[in-house]
This record gives sequence, structure tokens and C-alpha cells, in this order.
Amino acid sequence: MAEHDHSAVLEQFRQQESVFRELYALHEKDALDMYFESLRNLGNVFQLGDRCFRCIDERTPGGIHAAGPVILFDKAKGIDMLKRARAEGIYSHVGCGAAGIAFESLSDNMKKFYVNSDNYGMFYAKRIAKEAGIPYMGHLGVETHFHVARMAIYDGTGCLDSSKLGAIGLPPAFVISRRYHAESATAMREASIAAAIATGSHGYGSLIKDRTPFILLAVGTKHKESSLNAMMDEAKEVAKDFDGKVIVDGFVAPV
Repeated sequence: MAEHDHSAVLEQFRQQESVFRELYALHEKDALDMYFESLRNLGNVFQLGDRCFRCIDERTPGGIHAAGPVILFDKAKGIDMLKRARAEGIYSHVGCGAAGIAFESLSDNMKKFYVNSDNYGMFYAKRIAKEAGIPYMGHLGVETHFHVARMAIYDGTGCLDSSKLGAIGLPPAFVISRRYHAESATAMREASIAAAIATGSHGYGSLIKDRTPFILLAVGTKHKESSLNAMMDEAKEVAKDFDGKVIVDGFVAPV
């Protein structure tokens, strides 16, 4: 990473430090759930502005989320997720890591055809939108060339609007729309991807450590299949692979 790039990453990390110091302290006191559940305006965060799919990427806020989106799924499972979520459309975006993973799995001839992962991400989103009978909404730009999230939200409600996180004092976060995954394994894979990005060269790298860990914030409901315990159990399985660099906490949504 170039020196000016490292400085930009460090500045973003420091800008979020006061927020995360408070979150870490609440986590240590086992009080993070009570903190969130006491927020008067928490319910507003669980009112989606639209039902269009975006990537889990924190730089693509709003709507419903899946890596790619759905580019890492078997096509039939991707279409099933879109239908389960009653999707109204689908976006691709600049510099999508999931599209990069999918692009690398292509044959050399197909790589030459698409040229780069951005082109492949757009193509896939258009094709899956057509097959699902929903509109392709466009190719979103992103504000930074690196990931700024120090948290991923493992959302059992399916209606968290990440464009409203600032209203409850949270910085941008990855969002995994767990409710619309037919299988826990696909949602857990997305949570693992988010943590790997944040702890890797496209995120904060070595700045994420056991003293300044990445947070997997589980959001549960009053329903058994998406209860807080169920969401946290899945998130904890993901965290096991990150040697203390990922911690898990959560709260019950007011929906």
C-alpha cells in the first residue's frame, strides 16, 4: 500500500476510534444489547427505503444486501434469495470484492472476454436481474478505494437500512441480510468475507487486532429462527477463525 494510501486508512481508523472505544467498553460490561435497545429512534433504522439489492460492502448503503450481490451463489439459489426478499431491483458496484472472487474463478478465455471484474459484476447483475424478473438499477460508485468498516451487522430482521446507521451513532458497516439466506452457511460465508476484508489489505489490516477488534453485531428478532441467540451462535462460529481479532455481540430489534 502506498504511503498516502496508508495515511488515509489510518485517518479513517482514528476517526472511528471514539465510537469503537465506547462499543468495546459496553461489550466488556455485557451491556451492548441494553444500550442499543434503549435508543428511542432505533426503530427508524429498521424501515427500508427500498428493497433493491446491494453488496454487503459498507460503501453501498441502503436496501438489502448480499455479496456481489448474489454473484457467489449458485444461480438458482441467488434467484431464490432475490425472490424470498421480494427484491425490487439489483445494483452492481465499482471495485466489488465478491465480483473479483467470481472473476478469478473464470477460465482464461472468459477473463479476456470480460477484461476485468467490474465488467463481469455488471454483466452478472444484469443477467440475474433479468432471470429474476426485476430491473438492473445501475453500477454504483464508491467514495474510497479501501474499506472503512470496522463492523459487520448480521441482520436477522432483513429490514435494517444501513443508510440510517449514523442516526444511532454508528459509522458505516458491512451488512449481511441473514433473514433472506435459505442456508446459514451462505450467510456465515458472507460474514467471514466481511471480516477478512477488514483485517486484510483492502481494509485496516494490522490495525485490527485483539485490542481493537472487528465487531460482528448480530441483530435478532422475537422469532425462534432469527432469535438473537441463533444469530449470535452463527456469528461466533465465524469469529473462531480470526484469532481474537473478531468479537461478537448483539441486540434484539424492535420489529
